Amino acid sequence: MKHSLLYFFTGLCCLFFATQTVFSQRNLDLGFFGGGSYYQGDINASKIMYAPRPAFGAFVRYAFHTRWALRVNIFSGQLKGNDKDFSYTYQQIRSGNFSTPIIEATGQIELNFLPYRFEDKKKKWTPYVLTGATFLIASYADHVYQPAIPFGLGVKVNISKRLAMGAEWAYRKTFTDGLDNLSGYKKLPETTTNHSVSHYKQFAYFHQKDYYAFMGIFFTYKLNLTDIRCDAYQ
Repeated sequence: MKHSLLYFFTGLCCLFFATQTVFSQRNLDLGFFGGGSYYQGDINASKIMYAPRPAFGAFVRYAFHTRWALRVNIFSGQLKGNDKDFSYTYQQIRSGNFSTPIIEATGQIELNFLPYRFEDKKKKWTPYVLTGATFLIASYADHVYQPAIPFGLGVKVNISKRLAMGAEWAYRKTFTDGLDNLSGYKKLPETTTNHSVSHYKQFAYFHQKDYYAFMGIFFTYKLNLTDIRCDAYQ
């Protein structure tokens, strides 16, 4: 977990300096995220919000249109799972479990359903969808460094001229089957039916990659780094 915190604060510093040098514009905001992270894969095939763990993060967002925005995130959380949480016989036999801290850097694009802009009472809120690209570090997974594809939805609303808040729920599709340390195929102990026929259950579904998700709320602050106004429009 110490390594994840180090990566997070290093990324946060890079994010801040990138904000100062690249996006010196009026339509830029700095955000802070808090919520939870959870996993879906071979241990948890379908439960939504299974074993959520605390998560936090920060981001900068550049709105280049009332409908479109670019965002860069640094998020950190934890994933965990245990076969004993489920009633399937093969999972009770397998008894797999894992826990790993994660940290990610994500570049994403947001599409607003409604026109949205700070300091505009008629364009003060909108739902949105997102996608992009993620680089993940999962310290205790079979494959520590992984790319992923984020996709999700959210809503944002202005609460003052400089402040806004929102909620977001987004999955990450990874390209590994090893977040839960169950990658590859291995034979399990035999189970016997009433007809004395032996069966084996594969250790992991190799062709079904793991997913994880972040969900929570965020607050953003509008940065007026080069806010030069013309008196003719006052």
